[in-house]
Amino acid sequence: MAQSNGSSSVAQRFRGLIAPIPTVFDGQGEVDLPMMEELAKWYIRCGAEGFFVLGSQGQGPACRIDQRKAVAEAVIGQANGEVPVVIQVGAVDPYTSMELGVHARETGADAIGLVGPYYYSDRSEWELIEQHKMVNDAVGLPMFLYNNPEYSGYPTPPEMMLKLRAEIPGVFGAKLAAGTLEQAKHYIDSLGQDFNIFIPVNQLIEGMRIGVCGSIAAGPPVTMPEAGVALVHAIRSGDAERAEAVSDAMNAHGKRTTSLRKYGRASTLVGLQIRGFDVRQYPRWKTMEMTQEDRDLLASSMNQVLESVAVPV
Repeated sequence: MAQSNGSSSVAQRFRGLIAPIPTVFDGQGEVDLPMMEELAKWYIRCGAEGFFVLGSQGQGPACRIDQRKAVAEAVIGQANGEVPVVIQVGAVDPYTSMELGVHARETGADAIGLVGPYYYSDRSEWELIEQHKMVNDAVGLPMFLYNNPEYSGYPTPPEMMLKLRAEIPGVFGAKLAAGTLEQAKHYIDSLGQDFNIFIPVNQLIEGMRIGVCGSIAAGPPVTMPEAGVALVHAIRSGDAERAEAVSDAMNAHGKRTTSLRKYGRASTLVGLQIRGFDVRQYPRWKTMEMTQEDRDLLASSMNQVLESVAVPV
């Protein structure tokens, strides 16, 4: 199905290494807006080609509506049209998503992202499609789907995305939160090469060869966006040796820091602190404090990745 001019334009720009910018807090559960602006500017300087705001990394479902609006305003303001911004407005109900989506449009977002409504995972396909249609009718921006079955409680398979696209021509792509290469190929074969599919960064080399357009990259690129950007540039330029080296460096980082998984999302907090940001709280709930030994392990491992992409450490 042909896309509307708006969604076609966003689809052409929203590709490559997209930053799922983490929403950071002040230590009391309130958004640290000055730090959000600082982080947004940093990701752009590092070469991120767009923002996916208020998804899982962005703590959208853990924030109040007013906080979500404030974060959207901060990131859109810093992007200032330089890179496309997709604001994730998914919620348990359609009305919250409609309110957030209208605000995103009025603030200047390029598109809205929509994770399938969560918690009530027993909703029928008809109900899910109708919720997406309600949001689209209220907002009128291009729509990017967020297939995250671990968090929403159910998958959005290619067949359902086809139905959504038939009902909402502005649907232009999807993030497969834990998508495999086999799944990505299934989505691309079903939805076409003009449908933007994003997969995890550790599968990007082969993924981009089969038509994947990028990664909304959780994992190492959140605290080391230079590595994700370098990987995408190497793939695009056909420098297979460079791409493999950067990918191997990020994979090795994951293996070296496996023991840090016990800290949950606090590893992102410490990683940003290691990069020089005075982040006081992430995520928006209490986490275990990282020991100095483990901080040193994380810093050492991050330095090895950054050295591999020639970033001063």
